[in-house]
Amino acid sequence: MIKLVVTDIDDTLLNSDREISKKNREVIEECKKQDIKVILASGRPDFGMMSIVEDLQLDSYDNYLLSFNGARIANLKTNEVIYEKFLSPERIKFLIDVALENNCDILTYQGGKVLTNRDNEYARIESGLVSAELVISENMKDDIKEGAAKVIILKHPDEAVAVKDKLALELGDEYEVAMSKPFFIELNDKGISKGVSLDSLCKKLGLTNENVMALGDGLNDLSMIEFAGMGVAVDNANPTLKEAANFISKSNDEDGFAYAIEKFVLGKDV
Repeated sequence: MIKLVVTDIDDTLLNSDREISKKNREVIEECKKQDIKVILASGRPDFGMMSIVEDLQLDSYDNYLLSFNGARIANLKTNEVIYEKFLSPERIKFLIDVALENNCDILTYQGGKVLTNRDNEYARIESGLVSAELVISENMKDDIKEGAAKVIILKHPDEAVAVKDKLALELGDEYEVAMSKPFFIELNDKGISKGVSLDSLCKKLGLTNENVMALGDGLNDLSMIEFAGMGVAVDNANPTLKEAANFISKSNDEDGFAYAIEKFVLGKDV
């Protein structure tokens, strides 16, 4: 029996207009009535997810939040931090040098704000996604005062995959390197992923992967799709994710989130 529905946010739960459809809302309410946890698992920082948590009242029952690609897990009702593993300021500064050496821009989070090396369209996208102020710092390393769960290296989609593969080869022994969008190359500490965090949460709750449905669209969702007993890719997902999924649902603009849950969790004839 599925007890946890774990979902990515952007391009999975949200449609292309970055909205939660009426149908998706109805299905989430039905899950809550049946005490099935609907858990957000995103590369976003926790503060960039709270508006959705509050909108859907996901903190109205004993529930959790997986942020920063799983680098932080917290209980939404008690605020207890279950797990947290951040990059040190020194490692962030090292990755800033790596990004600049590879002719890329970079961003991270400091004091609840998005910090980037120059004004660029991709950093502005992230700032909008997480509803946080964008701070531009030409001497970015000087403004790194605290650790952060991740950095995002920014590159045009035509070149991002090649950069990601290069960095994975060079840094893969010490960092997790994954793409969440065609222009976002995300780096976390080694061993961090949505799947690893989900496994940790299941152990805490006394559940197994068979109790989990995971839904996603991007390559940073791959680990949780592979972990879950029912891994679901929305139809607009990356082809690699589709290959790994147990089921390919409708797209994020066709309520693919709700369709999969009604079919496999709520047992409705869809």
